[in-house]
Amino acid sequence: MKKTLLKQVFIFGIISAATVFYFSCDDSGVVKPENEEYCISGQITNWTGGSNKTLHARIYSVSGVRYSIANCPIDASGNFNLCLPSSVSDTTLFTSDSIFYSGCTSGSVTFNPSDVKGAEIYDFRVKSGDTTIGTVKRNNYDTLYPGAFSIMYIYVTKNVTVTGTKVCSSDTLNFDGSATTGWNKVVKNCTRTIGTGTTYLYNTSEPSGAVWKYNPF
Repeated sequence: MKKTLLKQVFIFGIISAATVFYFSCDDSGVVKPENEEYCISGQITNWTGGSNKTLHARIYSVSGVRYSIANCPIDASGNFNLCLPSSVSDTTLFTSDSIFYSGCTSGSVTFNPSDVKGAEIYDFRVKSGDTTIGTVKRNNYDTLYPGAFSIMYIYVTKNVTVTGTKVCSSDTLNFDGSATTGWNKVVKNCTRTIGTGTTYLYNTSEPSGAVWKYNPF
């Protein structure tokens, strides 16, 4: 899907020499009531935007369009509470073989059940009125290193387990995990960097040290 998993967030953003992931959504700061909205709250640590700004969660559609699915105000101290919708339109969702990767030439990944569909939050954008002025990310680093990690969010239509390996050019993607119906929080841990290859571990155990960061344009 899209360019390559190694260039964009989870759908195209995984640069890895070996990747393992596991999904869930019961970490602190995230609320996922059954059949209700999934809310993400936090404080942007380096916020300089003042008041009257909004935070928008954008999703990437199977049609190639990126669009906002939810938004909320950011207060003068950088606090926000963003609630994602309880469901995502089927016209947006990717089939199982395109949810997590594309452009991979070999290997085999098994989705159980195979008819699961899904998508992920492409980015979090900050707007002043109708003008986009920056993005927000949650991680613990500025330059990637072993021990660095970032947070992402994925939506799936069914409880699903994923196992197997895909080879994408010089990158190997290993899958051994599960996700629950609805939105899931994923921790992308960098465990090794060698040359152009990077190894990531995906799980639900968030180490300490991550903060929400504002990246102005």
